[in-house]
Amino acid sequence: MQNNFINEIEIIGYDYKPSLREDMKIADLIISHAGSGSILEILRLYKPLIVVANENLMDNHQIELAIELQSKGYLVYSSISNLLETLKSFNYKNLIPFPQPNDTLFANILNEEMNVDI
Repeated sequence: MQNNFINEIEIIGYDYKPSLREDMKIADLIISHAGSGSILEILRLYKPLIVVANENLMDNHQIELAIELQSKGYLVYSSISNLLETLKSFNYKNLIPFPQPNDTLFANILNEEMNVDI
């Protein structure tokens, strides 16, 4: 683990760590890639989130997901080239808490569409 302080911001990096969940729980702000699993894990921790998508991917679903979740107010999307400006203008108070998952929604859809009672 490596800690650096730049202008009062602590930046922590790792060569490898099996889980970042405990670190994310204590973070004030998380900057992440735009993978759906990472995004959902962070949003369910109710942490302010800036996502940076890999713009070199073909059929870039990461950008689509990031833009959609930003339009709903759950996170802020940035390109790597705009990250510094995004950080300067970022206001976590403008974010909307991500809704809790609805555990019965899938079962209800199955029941309705297939007439299967789960």
